[in-house]
Amino acid sequence: MIQKPKIKQLPRILVFLFMLLLALVWISPFYIAVVYAFKSPTDQVFGALGPPSSLYLENFKDVLFDNKLFFTALKNSILVTIPVTAILQIICSTSAYVIARNSGRFYKLIYSLFVASILIPFQSIMLPVYINLQKVGMINNLWGFILIRIGFTVAFDTILITSFVKTIPVVLEEAASIDGAGRFTTFWKIVYPTMQPVNITVMVLNVLFTWNDYNIALIILQKTAVRTLPMAQYIYFGETTTELNPAFAFATLSMLPVIILYLFFQRYIVDGIVAGAVKG
Repeated sequence: MIQKPKIKQLPRILVFLFMLLLALVWISPFYIAVVYAFKSPTDQVFGALGPPSSLYLENFKDVLFDNKLFFTALKNSILVTIPVTAILQIICSTSAYVIARNSGRFYKLIYSLFVASILIPFQSIMLPVYINLQKVGMINNLWGFILIRIGFTVAFDTILITSFVKTIPVVLEEAASIDGAGRFTTFWKIVYPTMQPVNITVMVLNVLFTWNDYNIALIILQKTAVRTLPMAQYIYFGETTTELNPAFAFATLSMLPVIILYLFFQRYIVDGIVAGAVKG
């Protein structure tokens, strides 16, 4: 058997080492969060990044039984994540289909506006958003958060789904039309099931974005009763004291639902992003 020259194998080794380093960088925050969550205050002093000497479960006990705000924040996070995900799924899939199947100037303009809106950072319009929501009484209101979260996500989702819809053969819709199916029936029974990879991708991304949102929640959900998990964690950070270990236990418990969801749908996410990037 002829062996490949070592010179040609060298780039592969470098790529592997680079990818390994990149993976370690990405996984390091999770490692730090879990390690600190299971550490006692003594372990934290004598070993910052090392593994705990024993599993210290008092941090999780403090979060689940002593901190009454955790379950309130968990409920609020669920109450905002489900509507945002469901509404975006309907709005973005239908609007993306219309844009993808029409080539007029109006539809190209709408698509260009969606692309341009992604470039607008939230910080640049944070004050107008707060003032407008305050006028209509939607500050410290979960529906105010839902409305703004949808507004800042609809463009990204529509662009991603539009790129995927363009890869779906039009002949499928023509065949359904010949069989007597209308536009509404054709979309929901023919096109929408075909969009499953990108729809699952968008669903998981929307759950991640909404569940972990901090910037929008910071200005809208100020009262303790309506705080979501990212905001509720700050109960452990005071002006004079910081309870680092319970804070990381809080963060670890908060991450579990979205991590499980991501791992379960990981294959669909990759398929949806790759297929959606083929044609745009």
